[in-house]
Amino acid sequence: MLDSYCQTQNYKAALLLFAEMKRSGVVPDQLILATVLSACRHIRHLRTGKAIHSYMLVSHILINAHLSSALINLYASCAKMDMAEKLYNGMLRKDLVSSTAMVSGYAKNRKVEVARSIFDGMPEKDVVSWSAMISGYAENNQPSEALSLFSHMQEHGVRPDEVTVLSAISACANLGSLDKAIWIHSFTENNGLTKILCICNALIDMFAKCGGITRALSIFNEMPHKNVITWTSMIAAFAMHGDGKSALVLFEQMKKEDVEPNKVTFLNLLYACSHAGLVHEGRSLFRSMVQEYRIEPDIEHYGCMVDLLGRAKLLQEAVDLIESMHLGPNVAIWGSLLAACWMHDDLKLGAFTAKKVLELDPNHDGASVLLSNIYAKSGSWNDAEEVRGVMKLHGISKETGSSWMELNEFAAGGEKHSESDKILLKLDGKLR
Repeated sequence: MLDSYCQTQNYKAALLLFAEMKRSGVVPDQLILATVLSACRHIRHLRTGKAIHSYMLVSHILINAHLSSALINLYASCAKMDMAEKLYNGMLRKDLVSSTAMVSGYAKNRKVEVARSIFDGMPEKDVVSWSAMISGYAENNQPSEALSLFSHMQEHGVRPDEVTVLSAISACANLGSLDKAIWIHSFTENNGLTKILCICNALIDMFAKCGGITRALSIFNEMPHKNVITWTSMIAAFAMHGDGKSALVLFEQMKKEDVEPNKVTFLNLLYACSHAGLVHEGRSLFRSMVQEYRIEPDIEHYGCMVDLLGRAKLLQEAVDLIESMHLGPNVAIWGSLLAACWMHDDLKLGAFTAKKVLELDPNHDGASVLLSNIYAKSGSWNDAEEVRGVMKLHGISKETGSSWMELNEFAAGGEKHSESDKILLKLDGKLR
């Protein structure tokens, strides 16, 4: 029964059944304990896993290779690499499953070099171990290493599976190389993987990030079956490339196909409207999201709307929206409005907004610099000197020669940066 629950991924039911079994006085054997530990791993239930481990030690149950692997998998999945390493080092023979768990665990904890040393020391490797290492590189922003290992995997005669290919596609997307994207797309076609929905969705996202919007659209159009992720990925692709109108047209097609949008769909639509200056459409979408689809906006949705209204010089409407938020506005929200105030020369509102940013983050370099500039521009020299005094105290220096046009030119490049991001990129030296 436990095994049946685990096979259907009903892991919580498996743990409840195990608890009932213990209460009834039935003594679990090694196979049952390994199964329950596997359930704990899948739902990251460390407390129960540790309790089972303690039970095995107190009851003097022989912890064989199978149980050791299950425990290592549990601790590695829950980022308890000290416990996993202790068990792993105590194994007389380090089997494939345990070694792969260690590779995956270290990679997930950003210790990619340690993961690679274990991987290189494995006498045998299967598709799961190769995938774990490739995924580790991809998730730790080392796309070139991920793709290089993907090639080595094939040279060693190991056929990549769906998980491996998804990691390779993710690496291509992060690398931003269209040539590599075309190469991995050819691989999926030659190996009959383009019939898998999640792979096609990932390919659309990859080509969008690599500048191949036409190829992304071609994959989208050829897909016989599409889910909400497919439609959202293509909408995001248009939004990423500044084609707001195409994103809206696609959304209308999506509704005709009776595919219900989710929060991510609306976030990308609002982003598309913001960067295409489609104020009326953005308002309508935001209203539709709340009233028609009953989706509660996240802080990111409000951020897109504030950015949209701010770009269009509808500053008071942006303020009204912020004041109506059911969430407390964060630094990014006020920062977006601050950027719009500076852009449209609304010094009074700009000073108010800069103070809001500094209330939330007193050491916010970009807001301090802009507040000083706003006071100076409006002739409030005493206030400007006071802000500069605080800046000097905190080690913040005013960067000269920064105009709004320079900020826009500096931040140009098609990435998802709000106006506040652009200011911070220049004045703060990094994106917040």
